[in-house]
Amino acid sequence: MNMVNNPLNVMRSADPDNIQGLFSSTEPSFASVFEFSTVGMALVSLQGRWIRVNPSLCQLSGYSEDELVYRDLNDLFLPEENVKMRGISAQLLAGEIRSAQFDKRMKQKDSTLLDVECGISLARDAYNQPLYYIIQLKALPTKSEMEQKLAESEQRYKSLIEHNPAGILTCDLDGWIKSVNPAMERILGYLESEMLGLSINHFWGEESLIESSTDNLILQADNYMLKVSHKNGDKIELGLKNVPIIVDGTFQGVYLIARDITQHNLDRESLRIAQQDLHDTVRRQQGMTMKFRYMRGNFIHTLCDGELLYRLGYKPSQIIGNDLFQIWPYAMAANIERYYSMAWNGDENVLYETTFRGITYLTSLRPIFEQGRVIEVIGSCVDITERKRMETELRETKELLESFINNTTDAICVLDLHSCVISVNAAYEHIFGWNQDELLSQTLPIYPEFLEEQRKEIYEMLKAGKQISGLETVRLRKDGQLVHVSVTKTPRKNEKGEIIGFAGITRDITERKRTEELLRKSDKLSVAGQLAAGLAHEIRNPLTSLRGFLQLLQNDMKGKQHYFDIMLSELDRINFIVSEFLVIAKPEAIHYKKSDLKEILQTVIALLDTQAVLCDVELVLEFESEIPELICSEMHLKQLFINLVKNAMEAIPKDGQIKLTVSIQESDLIRIRTVDNGCGIPEERLKQLGEPFYTTKEKGTGLGLMMCFKIVEAHKGTMTIQSQLGEGTIIDVFLPLQPDDQDRIDMS
Repeated sequence: MNMVNNPLNVMRSADPDNIQGLFSSTEPSFASVFEFSTVGMALVSLQGRWIRVNPSLCQLSGYSEDELVYRDLNDLFLPEENVKMRGISAQLLAGEIRSAQFDKRMKQKDSTLLDVECGISLARDAYNQPLYYIIQLKALPTKSEMEQKLAESEQRYKSLIEHNPAGILTCDLDGWIKSVNPAMERILGYLESEMLGLSINHFWGEESLIESSTDNLILQADNYMLKVSHKNGDKIELGLKNVPIIVDGTFQGVYLIARDITQHNLDRESLRIAQQDLHDTVRRQQGMTMKFRYMRGNFIHTLCDGELLYRLGYKPSQIIGNDLFQIWPYAMAANIERYYSMAWNGDENVLYETTFRGITYLTSLRPIFEQGRVIEVIGSCVDITERKRMETELRETKELLESFINNTTDAICVLDLHSCVISVNAAYEHIFGWNQDELLSQTLPIYPEFLEEQRKEIYEMLKAGKQISGLETVRLRKDGQLVHVSVTKTPRKNEKGEIIGFAGITRDITERKRTEELLRKSDKLSVAGQLAAGLAHEIRNPLTSLRGFLQLLQNDMKGKQHYFDIMLSELDRINFIVSEFLVIAKPEAIHYKKSDLKEILQTVIALLDTQAVLCDVELVLEFESEIPELICSEMHLKQLFINLVKNAMEAIPKDGQIKLTVSIQESDLIRIRTVDNGCGIPEERLKQLGEPFYTTKEKGTGLGLMMCFKIVEAHKGTMTIQSQLGEGTIIDVFLPLQPDDQDRIDMS
């Protein structure tokens, strides 16, 4: 074609040398495709000259590249076809089309005409200005080649039909069967020879199709299902798809493509039932099941159901599709997110506890792997609120029991069936001197040799299921000393009632024994003192009178002075002897030392415990804080609190309680409060309490309470009494931790 003389000349022409440069600067991939393509390719200038050709085009035309370059394009084609080429070029330059494809006849170098398929497009620069044409030439096959390809196509078509796993039946527009493939024979049980020439109604069955609906079936465009009868009489379900047969634009028949979906439907129904059962199981479970994935930078829940979910106040629709921070409070969500991340990163044993709206639940997370990558995480939640409550109660009970065992002053030991030590408490170590490590798995070394028979007798009774209670005896310390103890031992039993060991509680009563002895001596001295005071009183009165009268007579009897001197001397001697006798009734001076108030009060309680039981009174001793040692007279403080407790016991008619509470006041003062629920004291008598010979008791002397005031006063302390009739009495004793001038204070 002569492109120089056509209308395209009005546009800017591209210089062939520049086009070669442009082609060289294109991407390597395009140049490679151009060079090695099996299709003949060429670049043609806007003037219609060959600029560059590839080896395939040279082979197709018979010319070399040098013979073609810069020659006119029309040299290779017949003149009558140049008009069509010019029209297409004009459309390309005008932008009406982007490319064109048509058949041409090409003159080869040897003058042979060759039918080719020609494709042409126009390359433009960045400013949309035309640069050059790109032409592709491909030889068209000869008739024999087309026949061969047609035969191959028919064979492929036949293979597709014959070997297709889906049943394929061909029928005309009236429903008459034209062909059946082997798969359809297997599905229906009929051979092709039994089906050809028959209507499809004969096989589909009356329950699926009636005569008048054949057209509707053939014209069915969507997938559909039919129930049909197999040759053996079984009912089967088919999934069908109609594909029209169109020849030369005419609808001539239908391919019916069928699959036996009987088992598929059964499986699908079974799956539906199983899924429903699973859904019901997940929904009705007491706990909660959930699943989540990591999407869009968040953990998104894909499943969540169970009774626990509803008890937490949620529904599945409020969880599914949402992330943690859309569901839970921020702090709670941030905490849970850590565990979600651990599971998503592959940790297969992630457990955590959460409390929300009063419900505590335990969550177990497990990742689901696919090809070594986590694709989802499944979580199972269990309500452990009741278990946590029981654990808390059990822990508190255990701590209380351990606190009691570790802080009680009574020695406690636990033994096995062979009387070997399992454990002992701190008080046991303190009382007997052996520590737990020395005693573990050993028999107790606290029995003196002379009590070996008693030991055997005790364990025989325990093995028989009997209990030893309040046995007062002696035991051996590590340093060889004997201590007075009160022993209680009981057998330990398991849940079946079988004896599995023994437990013993031992109370050191050495101090109580010593105190009882002191009290016995004190009682004797008290009786002697009272007798001495009475005798001294009775003797001194007449002696005073006699001495007075003798002194009066002395002035009137001159000459007998020496007799009076003798009598006065003897009377003074008798008075001196009486004064010496009064020493018995006089309290001794107080001696102070550092003492443990806790031990003093425990001794008082232990001493009066038996009397309290006889009087139906409960004694309670309570320390509100740790009490340091104080400077005091241990004996006189015992006498003080014995008197106060005894007075309280005498004021309680029955079913009473006496409570001693010890606390620190103002950092340097100890308050010992005695509270009883006795009959109380009238308000008008409270001011006179503590005066000699003033008492509220029928046979009292008032001296006991007076001594209490004197003991407190001697310790630089104070004592106050509050009481209400019918409600009880409160006595507060305030003692300084370190009183002044405590070396020796006489209470006489």
